[in-house]
Amino acid sequence: MHAPRYLAAPALGLLMLAAAPAQAQTAYPARPIHLIVNGAPGSLPDLFARPIAEKMRTSLGQAVVIDNRPGAGGLLAMTNLKNGAADGYTLAVVTNAHAVWNQYLFSKLPYDPLADLQAVGPIAVIPMVLTASPALPAGSLKELVSLAKAKPGALNYASSSTGSPPHVLFEMFKLQTGADILHVPFKSGPDALNSTIGDRTQLYLAGSALIEPQVKDGRLKALAVNTRERLPSLPNVPTFAEQGYPGLEDTVWLGIVARTGVPADIVQKLNREIARAVQAEDMKKLFDAHGSVVYTSSPEEFAARIKADHALWGPVIRKANISLD
Repeated sequence: MHAPRYLAAPALGLLMLAAAPAQAQTAYPARPIHLIVNGAPGSLPDLFARPIAEKMRTSLGQAVVIDNRPGAGGLLAMTNLKNGAADGYTLAVVTNAHAVWNQYLFSKLPYDPLADLQAVGPIAVIPMVLTASPALPAGSLKELVSLAKAKPGALNYASSSTGSPPHVLFEMFKLQTGADILHVPFKSGPDALNSTIGDRTQLYLAGSALIEPQVKDGRLKALAVNTRERLPSLPNVPTFAEQGYPGLEDTVWLGIVARTGVPADIVQKLNREIARAVQAEDMKKLFDAHGSVVYTSSPEEFAARIKADHALWGPVIRKANISLD
């Protein structure tokens, strides 16, 4: 028997209504996206975030609003992300400090990096260069380690602050080598840089963009780079791995995360848009100007990288007894 027509029409209408929410859910994004940045306007994370946001606005057809939340080692930015909805409309730019190191630097962290942050996609790797005052009688890592072991505690190294990438990376280098080299923290990268140029401190590990001019004009000498291959801008400077100290390759990175629980299809869409944005030719030139290298991967690969970094850096930070409390 066939259903009467007067019953079939309402039934069809109900089916269409039931399907409407499912169709609406696929229309992402339907409103502006907020991208939280742990840094003031003009900071390095902000310089990456703004052009990426503009490219995503064009491709997604929705505004991507930059929300600057500087301070407290990223705690303000990450807490704001954690308190947002898991709907893909609140994202954050992070470094490995926010996604990994903070868990070991703070005894009471208001967010759990592994439980509360969902990997969306990486953005860039920041090459780091170990430099020395020209007065230091060491022209290679081997000579530096030999000198440090011959004079325990006599050498020192500068960093932009306690818990900063230069500090944590240098502490790993010390653990690898057994060298006793004193840490001297400063309030900023330029302060640490000028101290080493003036030979008040002897060593400084920093982003390539910050120190390349001083290396090229002879105010500093470069001992090693932490990239997998030599930097085109510093072709005569060998890598850490080349000199027998692997494990520091590409260790400082930036990426974008969401709050855990964002639907997988939205995460995949955002990942594609981020990768498309950073691989544009003008973005590659911008990254190069800021001393960085474009870094892309799937959300799954990025999440695996974050997890592996926890296993690598947690023991280093604990053994070095680094704390930001």
